[in-house]
Amino acid sequence: MANRQRSSPIDSLVENDAVRKAARALIAAVQDERASRKLAARNYTRCIRELERLRGRPLIYPMLASGEGKGARVWMADGTMKFDFIGGIGVYAFGHNDADLLETAVVAAAGDTVFQGHLMPGPEELRISRALLRHAGDNMKHVWLALSGAAANENALKMIFQKHTPAEKMVVFEKAFHGRTMAMAELTDRPAFREGLPQKGNVLHVPFYDPSDPDSTDKTLEALEGHLRRYPGQIAGMCFEIIQGEGGFNTAPREFFTAVMGLCKEVGIAVWVDEVQTFVRTGELFAFRQLELDDYVDIVTAGKLLQGSATLYTKAYNPRPGLVAGTYAGSTVGMAVGARLIERLENDGYLGPEGRIALLGGRIRRRFQSLAKRMPRAIGDIVGTGAMMAFVPWNGAPEIVKAVLEAAFEEGLILLGAGSNPGKIRMLPPVNTSDEELESAFACLEKALARVREDHDLPC
Repeated sequence: MANRQRSSPIDSLVENDAVRKAARALIAAVQDERASRKLAARNYTRCIRELERLRGRPLIYPMLASGEGKGARVWMADGTMKFDFIGGIGVYAFGHNDADLLETAVVAAAGDTVFQGHLMPGPEELRISRALLRHAGDNMKHVWLALSGAAANENALKMIFQKHTPAEKMVVFEKAFHGRTMAMAELTDRPAFREGLPQKGNVLHVPFYDPSDPDSTDKTLEALEGHLRRYPGQIAGMCFEIIQGEGGFNTAPREFFTAVMGLCKEVGIAVWVDEVQTFVRTGELFAFRQLELDDYVDIVTAGKLLQGSATLYTKAYNPRPGLVAGTYAGSTVGMAVGARLIERLENDGYLGPEGRIALLGGRIRRRFQSLAKRMPRAIGDIVGTGAMMAFVPWNGAPEIVKAVLEAAFEEGLILLGAGSNPGKIRMLPPVNTSDEELESAFACLEKALARVREDHDLPC
C-alpha cells in the first residue's frame, strides 16, 4: 500500500515489486520454452535460405537468432553460439537477455498500446524526453521523438530548411552517412546507396579531418568558405558526425570542430550534429557535449541505443506547427526501455571520463595493442573511443576486410566492416562487456586473422 501511495502515473510500473515479479515469471516461462526448441542443421539452413528468398537478397551473415542470449553471447536457432560485437549495428546497449530491460519491456508491452502516437502520448514519452534533455545541455530546449534514426534526421533537415528558407543547400563531410531515406541517401557520401535515385544536387561536400595532414583543418575551412562564396545565401546548414560511423569510425579533435562550427555560426548557418550511432557509445549520452561544443550546436539527433530516435533542438529551431508530425512517436516498449537504459547509465557509473564506457574503450584498445605485438602487420590503425572501436586489417583492401569478417564469423565472432581506402572492421559491443567476453572475442579474432594470413599469404 505504501508503495502505491508514493507512486505516480508517470513512474514506471516496473518499480512495483508485484509487477516486476509477474514480468519475471513470464520471461522465465518464455525462456524455458525457447530453450527446448532447436532447429536441426538442415532445417536451420532451409529457414535461412527461405528468409533470403523472401527478402530478395542474401543475409550479411547466414544466421538466424534463437531469441536466447546472455551479455555479448547470442545463440542461433541451431544451438550454436556467437559473440555479438556489433549488436544490431549498435542497438543493444547491455547485450542480450538483460533481465532488467526485459522486465521493463514486458511491463511496457502489457500497457494500453503497443505504439504511441504524437496525438496521444503516454508517460513513457514524457520519461524519455525528460531523460534526453537532462543530458543535452542548457541550449537544447525541445525534443521530438520518431522511430528510426533516419526519421530523426529528416525532421532535423526540415527544421533547418524552414528556419533558413529559401536556402536549400546543405554541407556534409566526405564519407558521411546519415540514413537510408531519399533525402538522407543524398546527404550520405556513398554513391552505391543512392544508385538509380533522383537527386536535387543540393548537397555540398568538405573533407573530414585527416590526422596525417597538419593542414587538414585549414583545407576543410577553405572548402567550406569556397561553397559559401559560390552559393551566397543558399546554404541552410552543415551536418557533423562527431565520429563518422559507416565512413570508418573517423575521429577529429575538438579544435577541428570548433573551427568549422565557428565559421558556420559566423555566417549564420545551422550546426546539426548527427549522433544516431555515437549516442552513448563515447562515454556520454552526447559526444558533442563531451567535446564541450554546446555553444555551437543548434540541433542534435540520436538513435540506435535509444531504442527509437529523437531530434533535439534549441528554441530558435522550434518549427512552426505542421512541419514535423507523423503517426508514431515510437513504440511503448522502446520508449520505456530507452528511458530505463539512460537511468542505469546514470546510476551505475557508465558515464564520464572515468566511467565504465570509457574504461571499456581502454580495455579494447589494450587488447588490440597486445594482438598487434603478436601480429604487427595484421593490426593497422586502431580508431574510435569507448564502446565504438575499429581497426584496419593489413592494408584494408576490400577483399581482406571481407575475408576477416567471414573468418571471424566462422570462429564465432560477429563484426562488421566500415569505411574504404582503407576499409576497417568495427566493434560495437555491449557497454557492459566483461573481461572474459573480451578475451574470448579477441581469441576468435586472432584465429580469424591467422586463417586469413595463411589463405591470402599475408605477412604476420
